[in-house]
Amino acid sequence: MTDPVFRRRLLIGALLAVAALYLPFLGVPWEYDDKVEIVRNRVLRHPGNLGEMAAYNPFRVLLLYTFAGDLWAWGIDRPGGFRFTNIVIHGINVALLLSLLDRLGNRHGQRDAHGHRLFVAAGTLLFAVHPLAIESVTYVSGRSSSLATLFVLGSVRSYVGYLEVTKEGAAAAWEQSWWQRANLTVGVVVGAGLAAGIPAALLTSAGKVEAERAAMVGAGATGVLIVGAMAVLAGRWRALSEAGASADRADVVRAGRLYTAAWVMFVLGCLTKEIAATLPGILFLAEGTLIGRSWRSAFATLRGRLFPFFAIPAFLIALRAAAYGYIASPEFIRPWDVNLLTQIEAVGHYVRLWVVPYPQSIFHDLAVVPVPGTPTTWVVAAALIGAIAWAARQQASAPALSFGILCLFATLAPTSSVFALKETMVEHRTYLPSLGFAFAAAWAFGTWLPRLASPKVSAGVLAVALAGASVLHVSYDMLWRSEELLWTHAVQTNPRASHAWRNLGDLFRGQRRYEDAAEAYRQALAARDSNVEARASLGMVLGIDGHWEEAAVVLEETVKRTTCYTPAINNLAMIKTKQGDNAGAVDLYDESLRCNPENPMAHLGLGHLYYGPLRDRSKAAQHYSSFLELADPHSRDVPVIKQRVLELTW
Repeated sequence: MTDPVFRRRLLIGALLAVAALYLPFLGVPWEYDDKVEIVRNRVLRHPGNLGEMAAYNPFRVLLLYTFAGDLWAWGIDRPGGFRFTNIVIHGINVALLLSLLDRLGNRHGQRDAHGHRLFVAAGTLLFAVHPLAIESVTYVSGRSSSLATLFVLGSVRSYVGYLEVTKEGAAAAWEQSWWQRANLTVGVVVGAGLAAGIPAALLTSAGKVEAERAAMVGAGATGVLIVGAMAVLAGRWRALSEAGASADRADVVRAGRLYTAAWVMFVLGCLTKEIAATLPGILFLAEGTLIGRSWRSAFATLRGRLFPFFAIPAFLIALRAAAYGYIASPEFIRPWDVNLLTQIEAVGHYVRLWVVPYPQSIFHDLAVVPVPGTPTTWVVAAALIGAIAWAARQQASAPALSFGILCLFATLAPTSSVFALKETMVEHRTYLPSLGFAFAAAWAFGTWLPRLASPKVSAGVLAVALAGASVLHVSYDMLWRSEELLWTHAVQTNPRASHAWRNLGDLFRGQRRYEDAAEAYRQALAARDSNVEARASLGMVLGIDGHWEEAAVVLEETVKRTTCYTPAINNLAMIKTKQGDNAGAVDLYDESLRCNPENPMAHLGLGHLYYGPLRDRSKAAQHYSSFLELADPHSRDVPVIKQRVLELTW
């Protein structure tokens, strides 16, 4: 480990770099998903609204709670406060990474203490200033990645502390017997939970048993199985307890606290974003490279201290798959083999952006790769497989590099493999994998480069790399000052990015620049004619701008091409209303409600028709009331509709 003075100076320098790069952009407005996930998200209105947050997204409830806390502290009109929280999170991650690099950075191959200092400094500073972190710090919704990473790094740091306490002496002797006893308990609970929980989950998903009744039966059966298993194993537990009774109590207590902290942070990370579930893999790779430098020793820990980290998440994933019928996404997005081929190219792009972070974009238009792939796909696949195989063989000679490469790919796997997500490539997915990049870069500057040049030259090369990354960081962060700049840059970087053109059109529409919006939507359709959202939005802005006939033609074409796309149906109904075809409008709104009964805009449109030209007070009150039940209570239409309901019902 480096001396405390160096660590303190390095941390101060890294945090000053973070502040210098991010604080000037506190005033950046809400961007992209911020408007949906934060500004218009009614479950965030009160920090104590945990029930609705859990219902909204049970797998990110802690993330939602931090947004609710920021909303309570800063208000919805001050995104700078939310962004300041993101910067603090990134700063904590930098500090945790520094500690890990210092404690886990093996000095094998380094000339002297100067090499280790360069190792720690390179990994810490490159992580702190790298432009790929912008989408997880400047972009408020990107907090999901940085906050989950905070808990992952905190868990790894506590786990390393636990290993240091139990490395030798009485605590080392105690650890083996204690883990045998503890893992028997975990195995009993997990086995009983699977035996009782999976059948209950399957019955619930099949609709044969109510969820509440299935939960009660499953919990009862689990309890019976646990009690029975404990009775059978009671004698073995007593023997193991006596075998570990000689351990030093102070070390045991400290070890227990550190391991508990590692586990608690793991759970908190999983309540922030699903990517935190890769933590067991990170710990396993660290055991095989940085800690034990042997895959055999790493596999041995799966029966000991790593068993709970793997067993309990596997149990929860099995229950999720049984209850919901899916692991990653409830909606079919694309076939797994097509997604795998696409993500091979995506990973290649991520690696390129780590090395040379240019050009960056809020929207990368990475085309879906059909089976059997392209020559580029297979070249990249061969390179990735070769890198993984080579790194797996270097755990003894270059442990930091081996860990860095393997950790990078392991943490990318959940979002860049067979599990299809909506976007084929987004930059915030690289934030946690940057842990692997940091270790690989630390090895390059602290171990490999000093073999070729003097420490001063090596430090100079690192300074140049940091300066270049900082310049690119500022140039890209400048685009975030204006959403128009950001999306204009996206379509300039990827002219065939249909969804980027649509988002630019949505921005212009919100600014009432209807001609610019219509042109952006036309560009979106020119890039991809099947973009239903762009076609429906084009029809809407044409109608708003008074081009009723053209709007009707566009929307009718949209309705013909899709089944039950309610925004297009509702917009066409509004056009029919403007043209005086009230009967046609009613038919369209009724069709929209058949497609989606919980469709507030269809109820609102019908309410207006019956309140106005059709003069049916009863039906107007009915549809207005349905709108109020379904709509966001903060919608600007709500006060007026409440007054009309009172008028119609009194």
